[in-house]
Amino acid sequence: MEKSLLFQLISAFLVSFSFAILTNSPKKTLVFCGISGMVGWLVNIIFLRSNFSPVIAVFFAALMVNIFSEIFARLLKNPVPIFLIPGIIPLVPGAGMYNTMTALIKNNFDTAIKTGIQTLLIAGSIAIALMLVTSFNWIFKVFQKIKFGK
Repeated sequence: MEKSLLFQLISAFLVSFSFAILTNSPKKTLVFCGISGMVGWLVNIIFLRSNFSPVIAVFFAALMVNIFSEIFARLLKNPVPIFLIPGIIPLVPGAGMYNTMTALIKNNFDTAIKTGIQTLLIAGSIAIALMLVTSFNWIFKVFQKIKFGK
């Protein structure tokens, strides 16, 4: 594994871990929050290096973070958002928002529109990914209740 990739994965772990501390997550969940963010960032890097657009890369990374969050929530008997919110933090397009606002302040409207739209698309892809996994999980539970009569 190259040093740059290892550094990025460790950084993503530390960011998610630190955000979990900031949001007062239970101590036993902190490492799992870090793992969730690290896995999401790894998926993002894999898709970006495979020449996918950043929107698609973040979409699949957010899907993976949500799946891991659902698994960790079941294993550790905690709510999903405890793992999900810190895990998503490395994927949030903060730099895109900053670059959009900087371009607007400098009256560079072409750049502002381009970066603003890409930022909105990335944020939207995160939201859609979270909605898909949550909806699938909800539908699965409903069918399971119907099947087993609970």
